[in-house]
Amino acid sequence: MAKYTEFYKGRRKRRNYVFIPAAILIGLLAFGVVMFYGVQKYAVITKDAVNVKLPGMAEEETTVDEQGNEVKVFDPVDAQIVFDDPDYSDIQAIAGADVGPIRAIFVPAEEINKEKLEEYAARLNQGNALVLEMKPRSGRLMWTTNSSVAQNYSLNTANTVDVASLIAGLRELKPDIYLAAQISCCLDELFSSFSTTVTLKTSYGADYRDENGTWLDAYNTNLRTYIVELCRELYAMGFDEVILADVAHPIIPEPEEGQEKQQLTYTRDMSTTPSPMNAVCGFAISVADQLSDRDGLLSIYCDSAYALVRTYEANGQNAPLFMKLYDRVYYRTDKYAYSYNMTDIQPSVTIGEAKFRFVPVVENYLPENSAEVSWVLIDTEDD
Repeated sequence: MAKYTEFYKGRRKRRNYVFIPAAILIGLLAFGVVMFYGVQKYAVITKDAVNVKLPGMAEEETTVDEQGNEVKVFDPVDAQIVFDDPDYSDIQAIAGADVGPIRAIFVPAEEINKEKLEEYAARLNQGNALVLEMKPRSGRLMWTTNSSVAQNYSLNTANTVDVASLIAGLRELKPDIYLAAQISCCLDELFSSFSTTVTLKTSYGADYRDENGTWLDAYNTNLRTYIVELCRELYAMGFDEVILADVAHPIIPEPEEGQEKQQLTYTRDMSTTPSPMNAVCGFAISVADQLSDRDGLLSIYCDSAYALVRTYEANGQNAPLFMKLYDRVYYRTDKYAYSYNMTDIQPSVTIGEAKFRFVPVVENYLPENSAEVSWVLIDTEDD
């Protein structure tokens, strides 16, 4: 006889157990990611290995103080902050576009007057410009300045000339004339005589000077502000270009046998070790940045053939850096060495034309291809 039941047994669904291992695997991966990022703060990195020390696992030394309380003593940590020297290779080139040639005669400060300027302008048969020495190494300004730094340190000098009127007269005489103003920056007898806070010092506390004159500290903020203020005034007078000369650090002579090399003291306290490179390149970058809105061209001198290729550690100059920030780089040379100098600087010119942006400053004789390049001629008396 058939056996009946009062309840109907439902049909069992077939379970898919393949998702269980997948879920476990995903969970383990998630746990691993959380642990990886969560324990990074407990990583201890040494030169030999990387270890993870979790809270409670570190070995501690326990001592008891005078009151009987336990004091945990941990291993001492030798922490040290290291500042690397600035890397100027990553600075982008921004200057030098559409710079044409300058073919100029140099006018020394003592000859800046109406008669002499007209005489120099009349000689511009092969040239198109005059370079006026508006601030020589003596520090004497050829004009009355409204610079705040000059006012604070009484740097205005007597017997200045009306430069704006001279410029207007030159342009009336020769409408297409190009005018550049040259100023000395880190060599300044006047500034050093009125302030002891801007000069480089010897280890004995005296102002540092050599055959070139008394040296100012390129790190000094007041000096940088002073140069920027003077440049703005020169542009306002009508100059097409301002040339910064003596942006350099003095070259310290090698000591005699048994003596130590002269050490200089700077005007600023710094977290990094001061150096000619950082002082000079820092000055160049700071001034160019503050004059980024300039109305005319801004140029700079380089005083070392070595610095045309790379940083010259002795005086801190770096022409490849200067070419990125300044419209022209001026260099005193002669007609024979000029072609070699051009070869050295050419790779650093990525904007504009090197033959116009690199300016040889020569005495009495022009470069052989003078009609195709820039140059500045200085008249000197032959020996």
